Amino acid sequence: MEQNTENKTVKNTPKKADSTAIRFDKAFMKQISKLVDKANKKQFGRKVKPKSILVNLLKMAEPSLLESVVKKSQEESLSHNDKRELYLKERLSKFSGSKEQLESKMMEVFDQYLSQNPV
Repeated sequence: MEQNTENKTVKNTPKKADSTAIRFDKAFMKQISKLVDKANKKQFGRKVKPKSILVNLLKMAEPSLLESVVKKSQEESLSHNDKRELYLKERLSKFSGSKEQLESKMMEVFDQYLSQNPV
């Protein structure tokens, strides 16, 4: 009695994922849960999932609203140094001098303000 023992190589082809995980904080998830609970208070039909609510919200939103949301998110992502650099860049176009001269003039004006209005 001989047994055939052939080495079979099994190719595992990974499946392409249709979705990815996104992490949300607890406050946001609480808001979404409230919406899902409200949507599921019905007598018929399947359960409403959070994805469905978010997808429909994005589909129904006006393009101008989406643009303003993106702009607000971009502004909120700026650090203090980023805001300072943008301010200096904007003001430098109206100032006849270098960046260092503008900063020294700003410090001079601020020192005058502080001497008149002590904290």
